[in-house]
Amino acid sequence: MYKGLYYIYIVAKNTVEEKKKVIFQMVNHTIFLLFSLYLYKYVYALLPAMGSRLPFSNAIWSMSMYFVVFWLGLRNIEKIFRQDIISGNIELYLLRPINYVWQKVFVQIGQGLIPFISALILSIIVDYLIVGLPQMSMPLSAWILSLVIIFILSQILTAFIFILCGLSSFWLQNSEPVYFVVSKFIMIFGGAWVPIAFFPKALQIIAEFSPFGASMALSYAMYPNFAERFGIIVLNVLFWILVCGILVHIVSSRAMKKLSVN
Repeated sequence: MYKGLYYIYIVAKNTVEEKKKVIFQMVNHTIFLLFSLYLYKYVYALLPAMGSRLPFSNAIWSMSMYFVVFWLGLRNIEKIFRQDIISGNIELYLLRPINYVWQKVFVQIGQGLIPFISALILSIIVDYLIVGLPQMSMPLSAWILSLVIIFILSQILTAFIFILCGLSSFWLQNSEPVYFVVSKFIMIFGGAWVPIAFFPKALQIIAEFSPFGASMALSYAMYPNFAERFGIIVLNVLFWILVCGILVHIVSSRAMKKLSVN
């Protein structure tokens, strides 16, 4: 654990020095936030009945949180694995004291930590100043604690999903097509384009209980009924963490055996 935290700290420290890059990323994020606010305000004014399915403020916070998580960049784990496998550099990383899979996860967390924190602070300020807090059915302190729990669990699941995508390169040589399909499912079922509340009921269930939707459960936490669904959301994410965690262990073990044979 200490070595993992040290990896994250060192990489994050180097990221702080790339101030221009982080500033550009936050300008990009701000433009997206303002564009989303304008677009959703127009749509809600055009279709007032949408407010009965998901209040305007909740829709904005949901979209914002999806793209805040986006800046953590755990989806890049697949690309890192793919490049190491294609280039053959993976054998060098295997000599390090930390397991190859986890050293790459820690490095990516370190690289995405500063942009993530910056985007989180920026989103909270912009959303609060323009639409206020989302409608919620629990005390603010309990809501924030619940968000932290959901965020940690969902990002563990996200890491597992993209680890599996990256490890597929051992057999496919190029895992990019797998990444493309998985990332698009996450975007759709995570509410990147349209909040899940606007999906047909059957598709809502599929989205919420699939691993793709579970990996972006933080966006669901912005809905008014989050308090009554918190337990179900946590159990669903834990279930997929267990399934994907077992798959990561099996697939990574076979991948290392394949590498040693070659």
